[in-house]
Amino acid sequence: MTVPIIVWMILVFCMGASVGSFMNVCIYRLPLEKSVFWPGSHCGSCIQPIHWKDNIPILGYLILGGKCRKCNSSYSIRYMLVELAMGLIFSGVFYLNTLGNLLDFDFVQNQKWQISHGVIPWQIWVMFISQSVVISLLITASLTDIDCMEIPLGITITGTIWGLVFSTLQPWPFPENISNFLDDFSRTKDWPLNPLLPRGATPWPPWFPMDNFPDQPWLKGLLQGIIGALAGTFLVRIVRFTFGLGRGMEGMGLGDADLMMMVGAFWGWQLVVVAFFLSVLPAFFFGLLQLFFKGEQAFPFGPSLAISSIVCFYAWPYLTKLTQIYFFEPLILFFLSTFGVISLFLISLILRFLRPIDKSNIS
Repeated sequence: MTVPIIVWMILVFCMGASVGSFMNVCIYRLPLEKSVFWPGSHCGSCIQPIHWKDNIPILGYLILGGKCRKCNSSYSIRYMLVELAMGLIFSGVFYLNTLGNLLDFDFVQNQKWQISHGVIPWQIWVMFISQSVVISLLITASLTDIDCMEIPLGITITGTIWGLVFSTLQPWPFPENISNFLDDFSRTKDWPLNPLLPRGATPWPPWFPMDNFPDQPWLKGLLQGIIGALAGTFLVRIVRFTFGLGRGMEGMGLGDADLMMMVGAFWGWQLVVVAFFLSVLPAFFFGLLQLFFKGEQAFPFGPSLAISSIVCFYAWPYLTKLTQIYFFEPLILFFLSTFGVISLFLISLILRFLRPIDKSNIS
């Protein structure tokens, strides 16, 4: 942690806290279909504008003691916690993309000396901004889902557009040079087991080999984002339809499909598939908490999808060994998909006909 890196991390923290402040506005206003730009920040009780110095992220809340300067009404501490959390998340993402090199890029490793002296290559800035944007959108969507059991289209559509932009700027295997790997792929005879595909800012290409793909890198990236977005929304919609057909009731909301559409636009269709099926783990945990504290069975699924997507993205180097064979063999992918749909339908059908025993009729 050299002095230049510490300075960068402080600046990035302030950027994240400012984004967190804007996220608080979105979380409150978007479910109400209000503009996030007009009017400016104001007290919800006395409707008076908040002075700019009282609106400084984190510090403004601490200086005011969590109360309005004019009417003394209390503000929720969540406003400050979101700003603090986003500052820490932005700092963490920046560190993981520079000195941490969690994604194990050769490009980053070769730039270690320059990075440690504060000279950050533009490729790293693009990756950092891309990851920060999608994480911010996922957290915003999760908090609105928790508050209102709704994920506004304003978040997911905007996020999908930005996902396509960043996919265009980061065609796989950006920031690496694919020519370093093509010779290995051309010599191997046991594809797809060996060698493993190198990951990029987006984990994998839509398919490999990419002989029929456009030659222009930006067009490959755009196509990659479009395929990911379509896969994300149709996967959840198919699961929703299949479960509803068997169970006779909705199991997921359309907002969840829009959320995975956004994730697919940023990170590709393969990550969407893995993240969706692994989301049952955090969903099980959240479901238990919901039953324990509220005694309700319905709970928002958006946070589980968001957590699973972020974890899968950063754990992709470890998931590659387990999943590559399934995603690049058409027959295996077809049979697994068919088996999954049929199994989901049968399970939902069984749940439909399992009725609780009415003990009042038992003598």
